Amino acid sequence: MRFLAISSSVFVIACAAEFPPEPDNATSGASISSPTPYLSGCHGQASSTIPADGRYVMTTFGGGADDQQMSCGGYADGVGWYAASRQRYGCGAKLQVEANGNCVVLTALDYGPDVCVEAAAGMPILDMSPSASKALYGVSGAGWSDHLIVTVTEVDSSTPTGPCTSDGGGGGSGSDGSGSGSGSDGSGSDGSGSGGSGASCSSSTLDRDVDDGECVQAASDGNWYQCDNGNWDAIASTSGCSDTYAWCYSPTLGESVPPRTCVQSAASSTWFQCNGQAWVTPVDTSSETGPIGDCSDWDPL
Repeated sequence: MRFLAISSSVFVIACAAEFPPEPDNATSGASISSPTPYLSGCHGQASSTIPADGRYVMTTFGGGADDQQMSCGGYADGVGWYAASRQRYGCGAKLQVEANGNCVVLTALDYGPDVCVEAAAGMPILDMSPSASKALYGVSGAGWSDHLIVTVTEVDSSTPTGPCTSDGGGGGSGSDGSGSGSGSDGSGSDGSGSGGSGASCSSSTLDRDVDDGECVQAASDGNWYQCDNGNWDAIASTSGCSDTYAWCYSPTLGESVPPRTCVQSAASSTWFQCNGQAWVTPVDTSSETGPIGDCSDWDPL
């Protein structure tokens, strides 16, 4: 069972004294840590609530010194396509996990993480294998403070595990998509192009065009604007948006930052770029560019 998800790259070393070894009388598959000054309210209980939007923070477990038996059977060896959250979906459930333009299918085989970790992250957590995190974000370890977002959908039990095929099944490779179009978010200027039912708009925040109906939280003032047939309209709610691109919260900086901002994570020292929907990687430190282009701001440790 998984109750605490910590970053394998930092916290395993930095907090080793705070996380005692598994007790001798633990049940098969248990990995229970006592409450610590680092995380409070840890009582070996995991939430069974499935978020309506399917969004989770990604964490990893298994492999190396963390190799252990899982509560539904099998071993968390770091290389399989497995995840926790069997308390949400049931043992053996197949979960399609998408992020960063990538997609994998995993099997729910363990319990956890502890609700105290989700409280610290401020979101539900999906604890998964390092193989899955590598396929999704290019990182072999992630903790809750990295705040890497994934979207989870339960799929048919016959779906093979591994990278998704083009039709959503496992065994292939994921694909990403991009919008097209042309104005400047928040400026109200006209644009031209295609996508949606009307003309697209040029977003200076994203440094690209977005389709008619999409919404962007502007870097200039933090307000929301929707592309409406080539014009940017200020909006009070994003409920009518076909897609949204918001500021990302950075635990490292302790504040939200606009899309295209690049931050070096205090948890793992890995560089990430906000793409308006999640923190994505890799980031080229020599050119200061990320998956969506030039970094609008550069925040090293």
